[in-house]
Amino acid sequence: MATSNNSGKPIADPTFGRRTFLRQSLVSFGSTVQEFVKHRDAPVIKEAEPKSVPLQKGWLRPPGAAQEGDFLERCTKCGDCIDACPHQVIKKLLKDETPAIFPGEGPCQLCDDLPCIAACEADALLPLSGLDMVNMGVAVVSSALCTAGNGCNACISKCPMDALDMDFSLFSVIVDSNRCVGCGLCQFICRTVNDQVAIRVMVNK
Repeated sequence: MATSNNSGKPIADPTFGRRTFLRQSLVSFGSTVQEFVKHRDAPVIKEAEPKSVPLQKGWLRPPGAAQEGDFLERCTKCGDCIDACPHQVIKKLLKDETPAIFPGEGPCQLCDDLPCIAACEADALLPLSGLDMVNMGVAVVSSALCTAGNGCNACISKCPMDALDMDFSLFSVIVDSNRCVGCGLCQFICRTVNDQVAIRVMVNK
């Protein structure tokens, strides 16, 4: 309730002010306790140390490539597999003109009929019974760089071999190495939608 002084101007009721202050203090104290309890009971999450995806060692050869030593002995550098690739993702290495695939620039599309193999007459690329027999490499994921925790899962739905899944304990993409054939589509997509590439195909030959 307001009172007035001799000038006729109303002044605040000191009792009302104290009541308001105490009420606001109790509300603030209660909120603080709630926050404390919430954080006290929350699981402790250790931040992962920043890690980069290992650099690729060796070259991703076209599907059906023989073991690297045999491949280099047999490949005549004719370029027939390059010409046969309908997606133009097989390129010649500058150092020796042998064919290779750079998944960050253009991944293997795993054509049903694998025309690159059919075009090779030197047995550097060997016939395969199915796409699941392709073995160019295997994708490796850096959970520290993966943005799946922020809602990115673009690579999972695009994997032609269903080799990618979400690990909800890490909020990161995981790779089923038994299904992954190393086509590099995941690496290409990750490079397209993220600032840092969190997944890269590693040569396993």
